[in-house]
Amino acid sequence: MLQPALATMIVWCSEPAGRTRAFAMQFFLQNLGLGIGGLIGGLLVDTSRPGSFILLFSIEAAMFLVLAGIVGTVRMPGSPALQGARPAEGGKGGGVRALLGHKAMVQLCVLGFVLFFACYGQFESGLAAYGTEAAGIQPSTLGIALAANTAVIVAAQFLVLKFVERRKRTRVIAAVGLIWTVAWLIAGYAGLGHGSQAMATAAFVSTYALFGLGEAMLSPTVAPLVADLAPESMVGQYNSAFALVKQLALAVGPAVGGPMGPRCTGRTS
Repeated sequence: MLQPALATMIVWCSEPAGRTRAFAMQFFLQNLGLGIGGLIGGLLVDTSRPGSFILLFSIEAAMFLVLAGIVGTVRMPGSPALQGARPAEGGKGGGVRALLGHKAMVQLCVLGFVLFFACYGQFESGLAAYGTEAAGIQPSTLGIALAANTAVIVAAQFLVLKFVERRKRTRVIAAVGLIWTVAWLIAGYAGLGHGSQAMATAAFVSTYALFGLGEAMLSPTVAPLVADLAPESMVGQYNSAFALVKQLALAVGPAVGGPMGPRCTGRTS
């Protein structure tokens, strides 16, 4: 619920010319928060003290109350550029049928499903297990790999923005696919066992870093594309539809990749 709502608010608060930068800023701050939060959580948690987890969860609960307070103060701007961007009362001609009849949006949803199923779905689930089982990566190294992913996003987000803004969005998405293909090939090399453990570790961390670079390019590309395809009265519906496709891909991806794990590593449960 939060993701399409936030995306719709960003659309309402920005003009088409600056929308790419608006979504880039949102993704930058999101990952900066993830990095800082993960660092603080790692410092607070001690597996020998269950009370440290209670402290961490209490802080998280308090932060949601802070979030609720901030959201309650938000006032949408009323600039002329936003007139007509919100759904009109009693508007007709929208809904699922209109969305499914939009060929370009359907194609983007299919492309998004493939991207999130084949990349995000496995990256956020099976890749860590593959690293520890097949590549022999130490669990502690996973934290370094995740830090590398976040660091690349934070450092590269605005550096790649000029590249993204000067090229067609379809070409940027294709470039992301190429980068992630290289990342998967490097991950495969890490699990072959042909090199030293240090080389496998470096390859695994590089995989996470390359995924971060692709994410930094994809975030200011796909979201503005959805917004540009949406009729003014259906911005929220289009964002919700794409968010649904993404979540389905993230759910199906691990379900398909999980059973393949024992085959890939040569092990059985």
